[in-house]
Amino acid sequence: MRRIDLNKLPVDANWNARATLAQQNIDNGTKAPKDASSIWGDAKPHLKELSNSKCWYCESRETRSDNAVDHFRPKSVYPWFTCDIKNFRFSCTFCNSIRNNPDSGESAGKGDHFPLLSGVRAHDALTRNTEDYVLIDPCVAADVGLLDFRDDGLPCAKYPPEQKIRNRRAVDSIKYYHLDHPDLNEARRQLSLQISEWVEGADAIYGDADQLDAKQQKAFSIFVESIGRAIDKSSPFSVFAKKMLKGYRARPWVDDLLDCA
Repeated sequence: MRRIDLNKLPVDANWNARATLAQQNIDNGTKAPKDASSIWGDAKPHLKELSNSKCWYCESRETRSDNAVDHFRPKSVYPWFTCDIKNFRFSCTFCNSIRNNPDSGESAGKGDHFPLLSGVRAHDALTRNTEDYVLIDPCVAADVGLLDFRDDGLPCAKYPPEQKIRNRRAVDSIKYYHLDHPDLNEARRQLSLQISEWVEGADAIYGDADQLDAKQQKAFSIFVESIGRAIDKSSPFSVFAKKMLKGYRARPWVDDLLDCA
């Protein structure tokens, strides 16, 4: 999961006015939250652009899907937060919708789930800021680092069970966002194997590439360029790719690449 900065969204006075009016109508009961879909529908292109068309939760890019705008706090539970752009997250089908996991047979996906760690649910914007929620938020810098990955592509908690809250938030987020769907796991596993092959290929000629051999320098450059593209923020699963590359950072050229990524 990569941090998304909502402050980078463009300001659209006309959209803000429409969203404010729609929210007022929801609050006074003259409009149902689901009937305000044009509000988040019109915001979707800007949300999509913030992540280079990738899902904010899993970093996948579904080229054959329009994806969706997820309400981080479900509009069915928090109707007063329906039209606030701070509540919108660009999400893929795996993460946003309830789907069966073909490996476990269990259903997963965020849907209308929004579990709390403790306390009561927020009932307005002020109490929202003190709500003690479980799910990792891609728009909170301190949250995204709670997730980690194994070399085989499976997501896991970065912190051990002894750190109860950090561990639980990661474990539950993996379930609710369906981050361990087999298709996602396999895509990450294949990317890990590809990075390993690129690193080994570059390593094999690293010494010779510094000896003014133009062909060797070119070959080395191609391997490193491929890795650079994989860890670029615009690439699918780039956070996972960067974590995998860090396992090779004892190599000077890998450390140089990570410093400049």
